[in-house]
Amino acid sequence: TGLFNIGAAGQYVLGAGAALYCALGLELPWYVCLLAAAAAGALLGCISGALKAYCNVNEVISCIMLNWISLYAVNSVLKDFCPVGYKDTFTLVSRNSSALLPSLGLNKVFGSESATIAIPMAVIIAVIIWVVLEKTKFGYEIKATGLNRNAAKYCGMREKRNIILTLVISGALAGMGAAMLYLTGYEQWQCSTSSVPGMGFNGIAAAFLGGLNPFGTILASFFIQHITAGGAYVDKTMYCAQISDLISALIIYLCGFVLFMKYAM
Repeated sequence: TGLFNIGAAGQYVLGAGAALYCALGLELPWYVCLLAAAAAGALLGCISGALKAYCNVNEVISCIMLNWISLYAVNSVLKDFCPVGYKDTFTLVSRNSSALLPSLGLNKVFGSESATIAIPMAVIIAVIIWVVLEKTKFGYEIKATGLNRNAAKYCGMREKRNIILTLVISGALAGMGAAMLYLTGYEQWQCSTSSVPGMGFNGIAAAFLGGLNPFGTILASFFIQHITAGGAYVDKTMYCAQISDLISALIIYLCGFVLFMKYAM
């Protein structure tokens, strides 16, 4: 719909908070925690979408403000689930192992205990998004609203509903993405976090690098993460730790320049 969801970072944070609260506080199983994370992210996206649709508030501004509100709200809620003297929350293994995502043998394939069904699930969700965008009436209306909101309204499309639903879906995906990470038991939430996690912003970069196409985004996500993980192993006496971020940024800027030239020429 031509929107820029800079609030994916806040939706990611709220999704992580909802998933961990359900897992550690309510001791619910993993699939309920996953749905709670998606619902939390969708709710935050709905707020930005409603402000954009009915009050014409720039989604970038509202999303950035909600990012910080989400961060400190999650920190306040999850601090009750931190061991005394520690900043990280309890591990899922020690408190509620039913909240851990099942591996279904993927841990043996990838050689890591944190490899779970989150990997194929993320790919399947991307495929579903492609089907919705390219093969359904709803997807056509979303794209038409983005190309020309007034023309879409003239054709009888509910452009306000499309704007809200787009950010709701985007928020749900961001929240679910956070749950897929934290429900693996790979890491715990640090309640002293004072900056919004970069994962939400990395999602925007992956989308642009993938040509704003769900299939391209799958490949771009693996590519960016491969560079990021590799940056942790470079010789720190010769290179700074941010060398991987620099390489990723250069690639994304060059891809953005290609898209600019494509539309400009």
